[in-house]
Amino acid sequence: MSDVVVTTVDWHTGKALRDIRQRVFIDEQQVPEDLEWDAQDEGATHFLLLRAGHPVGTGRLLKDGHIGRIAILPQHRGLGLGERLMRAIMAHAIDKGMHTLLLSAQTHAVPFYQRLGFEVCSDIYLDAGIEHQDMRWSDDTQKSDHLPHIEFVSPGRFTIHNPDEEPPAKPDYSDPDMIPITEQNAQEQLIELLDGCLQSVRIFAPEQALWLFNRKAILQACERLIARNPKARIQVLLQEVSNDFLSGHTLLSLARRFPSLCQVRKQHPDLPRQSYAQAMIDQQGFLMLPVARQREGFVRQTSRDQVKRWSDTFDERWNSSQTDPAIRSFLLSNIASWQPCSACFVWQPARCRRPPRPRSFRWDTTLRKTSSLPCSRCCNPMSAFRPTATSS
Repeated sequence: MSDVVVTTVDWHTGKALRDIRQRVFIDEQQVPEDLEWDAQDEGATHFLLLRAGHPVGTGRLLKDGHIGRIAILPQHRGLGLGERLMRAIMAHAIDKGMHTLLLSAQTHAVPFYQRLGFEVCSDIYLDAGIEHQDMRWSDDTQKSDHLPHIEFVSPGRFTIHNPDEEPPAKPDYSDPDMIPITEQNAQEQLIELLDGCLQSVRIFAPEQALWLFNRKAILQACERLIARNPKARIQVLLQEVSNDFLSGHTLLSLARRFPSLCQVRKQHPDLPRQSYAQAMIDQQGFLMLPVARQREGFVRQTSRDQVKRWSDTFDERWNSSQTDPAIRSFLLSNIASWQPCSACFVWQPARCRRPPRPRSFRWDTTLRKTSSLPCSRCCNPMSAFRPTATSS
């Protein structure tokens, strides 16, 4: 993320960091002002995170190794900026000879700090009316490659290399509801999930698992879902738009045929790349490939809590995603060439080659719904404006 830098600022001149803390802690979280502004600010090292030159995050480091007041403005969350800020503060602390770091984490943020190597070291307690837990990090318990390389740009100003997150750990297959999958049975298990779907499908990084998602049988299962529920929603989030994907991936062809039901986007380039691929069905079942290219993973038909957590992460990435120009051009170039079929009079791509329609015809503008899938040349199985031929 080349437009993000972390710099140290002076407490007396750092108006931007005080504004961020005012908005996040006092205005958003309703922390009393007399608790937010304490005497420790005077001797602390304060950090300011800038994105494209604009201050969007802040934090502080006390001389005894306590990290606190970590805040990111609401509109910039979900982009990995909090991790960038924390890694910068930790790198600065290590550079100053600190070997143990402490912080007081709000309970909902405990998993975030655990990914950075912090461990819970207290029970839950209230601070400013909000549940907290103390956490501790020590360099003697960390692997040598835990922290990334720090490239210093100037004194007090540096950029951070953000490594990819580790893939989800493999589950305990002794769980009878957890089904391990390989290349031999993955397609069958995914089709079973799709055939049981009622409303929504979320697919992450299918370009990393072309061996599974780029199959005609998967496309047909998605078509059956759309035939069952005309209001179904299929979301496909890519990490990279590859030539293999653009050269006829089944999910892309699905988005071309049903643009209002199947959407394909590319994740924000500032977000770290992942090695896994997954499909989440409704709020119930999932298929996970922890390392997609190894062609093995696991399936569970019912796991509401796990799917809820993964769906929330997916939705955060989706909300910050982009419509890739290559995909948009591909879809528009096909949609622009649609015309009513001369034989069945249903709108479809112009490549249809059928006998010309009668000279005289009238348009029936009633939106017609079909109960079954159309022929392979028709573009929309649910409704279409249908002209009807009349005699001269």
